[in-house]
Amino acid sequence: MNSEMALSQGTQSNFTVGYKTVKFQLHTNVNDRTEFGGSIYQKVNKKLETTIYLTWTAGNTCFEIATNYQIHPDACFSAKVNNSSLIVLVYIQILNSGVKLTLSALLDGKNFKASGHKLGLGLEFQAEMNTLPSLILDYFAI
Repeated sequence: MNSEMALSQGTQSNFTVGYKTVKFQLHTNVNDRTEFGGSIYQKVNKKLETTIYLTWTAGNTCFEIATNYQIHPDACFSAKVNNSSLIVLVYIQILNSGVKLTLSALLDGKNFKASGHKLGLGLEFQAEMNTLPSLILDYFAI
């Protein structure tokens, strides 16, 4: 809770509750009594994880579902879609010790044939002492 000393009153109130087990997590939150949200995470098995996320404010509801699949110990694939039909796809590959490649795409499912989709490429270098910086190439529109 935030407060203004000059006004002697609270200016913001946030409340959250969570529950966690080894394979399941539940989280709910209320922000300023105007935004309500919650998420459910489940580790289905060693390779597959799923999440559902929901927020609601007056006149606006957001719903997202996401998954992460471990293809190989050095590679994983993630996908997310929301109620606005935005689709995110991510592939991460560890090339060797200290080098990681990330490929990503953001697609507008409502306007799939139109331009404006985004692609991303990330190349991360990591040294033992963190002496090499990460090189991240940002999204570019196609």
